[in-house]
Amino acid sequence: MQAFDQVMAANEQYVASGRHTDLPVRPARQLAIVTCMDCRIPAFPVLGLELGDAHVIRNAGARVTDDVLRSLALSTHVLGTRNALVVGHTRCGLFDPEGTITATLTDLMGHLPFNQSWGTFTDPEESIRVDCDRLLRWPDRPSGFEVAGLLLEIETGALTTVVPPRQATPVTDVPGS
Repeated sequence: MQAFDQVMAANEQYVASGRHTDLPVRPARQLAIVTCMDCRIPAFPVLGLELGDAHVIRNAGARVTDDVLRSLALSTHVLGTRNALVVGHTRCGLFDPEGTITATLTDLMGHLPFNQSWGTFTDPEESIRVDCDRLLRWPDRPSGFEVAGLLLEIETGALTTVVPPRQATPVTDVPGS
């Protein structure tokens, strides 16, 4: 497999470069980023980050799923993260105004896909607002947790604020409190 061989050769160069310093596991900027798995998104340079600055959680569509919340629980409560960015982007593959992604995948795969919860959307900015709102309402968020949402223009690399930084209100509806 040529891709695997390329990865292993690049790793040898990386190890030889010594760039893999002993960074702490806690993100230096107390920041977690939820962004899309799209290979056109260079999360660190676009956001002015260096290795060790932030946790980056990627999935199709930059959606705040239950698995993202699982990762954020560890990031916030164990590793000190206090800020989250949801970074969506233009020309995303989950933009599905026709609602045809399940049918398309069924045709391509030859059977109905196992997972049919794709997190598709028809408006990328609304998707970011919905996911920021989910983070702001997340009952397991730590005190002082702040959330913002950005849209990355794939063609230019420019970021637009969709949800300005906002601190979640204190959790008051936790059972047993």
